Amino acid sequence: MWWDRPKMHIRSKMGLTGSRIIVIVCLVFLLITALTYGTQYLVERSLVASSKTLSERKTEYEIGKLSAEISHMRSDTTGSLFWLKLIALFVTVGGAVGGYLVGQSRSTQARLNFEDRKNVDEVYQSMVRELADESPILRAAAAVKLGSVLKSFPAEWNVSHVRRNQLFQLTKQVLAAALSIETDKKVLKTLTINLVLHRPESAGMASVQEMDLSGAKAEDAYWARCNFSYADFYAADLSRVSFRKSDLSGAQFRESNLINAVFDQSVCGNTNFKMADLRGASFKEATLKAVNFEYAKVHAVSLVGAHIEDTLECQVDVSENGDRSQLLSVNTWLDSIKLVDLGTAIKL
Repeated sequence: MWWDRPKMHIRSKMGLTGSRIIVIVCLVFLLITALTYGTQYLVERSLVASSKTLSERKTEYEIGKLSAEISHMRSDTTGSLFWLKLIALFVTVGGAVGGYLVGQSRSTQARLNFEDRKNVDEVYQSMVRELADESPILRAAAAVKLGSVLKSFPAEWNVSHVRRNQLFQLTKQVLAAALSIETDKKVLKTLTINLVLHRPESAGMASVQEMDLSGAKAEDAYWARCNFSYADFYAADLSRVSFRKSDLSGAQFRESNLINAVFDQSVCGNTNFKMADLRGASFKEATLKAVNFEYAKVHAVSLVGAHIEDTLECQVDVSENGDRSQLLSVNTWLDSIKLVDLGTAIKL
């Protein structure tokens, strides 16, 4: 799926892994053992040959004494003393060789990781630059590429888990910023789609909490089942946006355009709609707790089946044109909504 794959290979093959270092140290040990035994064999052979040349000039006693010395020497070179010397040699040489190889392997791996990160950063920066291209098609394509990073992180990008999360957050911030800058409607629609593609399996919702979406132009966006908790939508154009079944706890919608927006079955805890234009918005079966509707334009808002609790005391604008010609207290407005909906809005 990746069209801008960085020019990187599986570089682990170039370095020395732990298993390779163990194999090399074992080979060194076997080589030392073979050389030791071979040298010992040659020494014993020369000693036996020399005893045969002296057999004509020495007595049987001297021959026996020489044989005993050879036997004692053989015991020293193949018994416990031999193995003690061999182990000491192995520890000295093997430790030096192993330490050197481990040090080289770590430094090589660190260098390769640095090069991999540079390649990833170069590819990522090229996609961000395309998002500022003069051609709307290229900008839309760049938005799709960044969205694919959020949807399925490229396996070719060999980065740490921390770096992956950083790229996720950076990508969402870039797409959010583009929503306030972009002017082409098609590109804007593409941006709204790709912004909410990061959906961790454990969460079940798109992860876009604490995002800065102030001034975003997200008209007609479909942002259902998204976690926008503590996001900032100040003065954003969110007309006809669907927040169905989304978490909007702590979100700031101050002065935002929410005409005909859909909040059905959403969670709005401590959500701020101060001076927001909510005319025609739907909060069917939504949970509204400690919500601030101060001077919000609420003409034709639907609260059928909504669960409302601890609404902050304030005034709301119920005029059709949203010109503050008709101001009511929020509780009076909620009571009137309950009468219109025949008691289907539940005030706890």
